[in-house]
Amino acid sequence: KMYVGGQANADVAAGTTTHTSTAENKAAQYTIPANTLVAGSTIRVRWVCLTTLVSGTPDLTIRLRFGSNGSTMTSDTECAVNTAVAQANNDFCTGDMIIQVRTATTAVAFGSISDSDALGSKLVSAQFEPSFTIDVTVANYVSISTEFDASHANNQATTQGFVVDIVNPST
Repeated sequence: KMYVGGQANADVAAGTTTHTSTAENKAAQYTIPANTLVAGSTIRVRWVCLTTLVSGTPDLTIRLRFGSNGSTMTSDTECAVNTAVAQANNDFCTGDMIIQVRTATTAVAFGSISDSDALGSKLVSAQFEPSFTIDVTVANYVSISTEFDASHANNQATTQGFVVDIVNPST
């Protein structure tokens, strides 16, 4: 017997644009309410991030973070990070990750991140984050962040899609 939670979030507008910065910036985030997750919960996160303008060929790093520090996102667990990829106008990066809750205090994450360029789409990295600490009794945050390696007003990246599905086993 399974209890299927289904789609928890699907952004209906573009996320926050990162530009003129070499810091990690929150592009999209979803809050999972306290006491929603249980051992066996599966959180599937899919996203697409579009680079609309660039100056030169700056490298873009995209991260998936999970944890209870949504306002201080960089202290949440880094579940996935791509190998920084040189960007051109209209390049995009996609991610398809699973966060699997093992117990009320542990989870693992796995999946892949791909990047497109003039040559087509390519796998940037397959990801596996071994067991990390969580707390299902508090609100948890699933976040996507972007970071350029060079600051320029024309370096712009924006999430254009961010979907979070949650499936819980029967309790």
